[in-house]
Amino acid sequence: MGELLRVESVSKRFGGVVALDKVSFSVDEGELIAIIGPNGSGKTTLFNVINGILKPDEGRVYFLGRDITGLPPYARVRLGIARTFQVPRPWPGLSVLENIAIGALFGSGGRGLGVAEALSQARNIIRVVGLEGKAEVLAGQLTAPEKKLLELARAIAMKPRLLLLDEIVAGMSPKDADRVVDTVRKVRDEYGITVVSMVEHVMRVVARFAERVIVMHQGRILLEGSPHEVLRHPKVVEVYLGVAP
Repeated sequence: MGELLRVESVSKRFGGVVALDKVSFSVDEGELIAIIGPNGSGKTTLFNVINGILKPDEGRVYFLGRDITGLPPYARVRLGIARTFQVPRPWPGLSVLENIAIGALFGSGGRGLGVAEALSQARNIIRVVGLEGKAEVLAGQLTAPEKKLLELARAIAMKPRLLLLDEIVAGMSPKDADRVVDTVRKVRDEYGITVVSMVEHVMRVVARFAERVIVMHQGRILLEGSPHEVLRHPKVVEVYLGVAP
């Protein structure tokens, strides 16, 4: 499998605060990657740089070998980068089906797509994420876990090559979190989507979801490796607990 994303020596400052300090890593097609780290480690800033909300002060971002550092978010969506947000942002007055269809219309496969075909694709994705029976329900009436699944479904409908998940299981019960992890793995297998997920503190989810873990601390990459290697590493334990193990 080839390289899909490359972040090269990216730095970002907010006044005197260094949020990212020469961060470099790459993502291959088909990977499931978790980016972890305590609050303030730079995870959200990194996601915002990858999907174009922020432009780095230094460094470059490459997608499928193309330099996308200066492209706005909507252009990156068209190239195949989709993102969910920690706080779901559905159109509350539209149905679940309509919300997902909008993703299909404006994603990387949306050019020339008709509304009927977008709705058809949305029905298939509803099945994949387990929202059967909710198609005609207004998005504003969903439970919090269901809104997370809708956020995921809408991103899938964009037909991305790379999917960035922003705290997708935050605030969920263990049962609901497991359901989301199983859904994300199914999405990777059925749609061939590479997934990079930002996770703060739910290490059990990291162990179930990720094939590779990147640990951030104070704007830098502290460590990366398999979940078994990373989650047991003394440096990672120290960063999260504040004391050496």
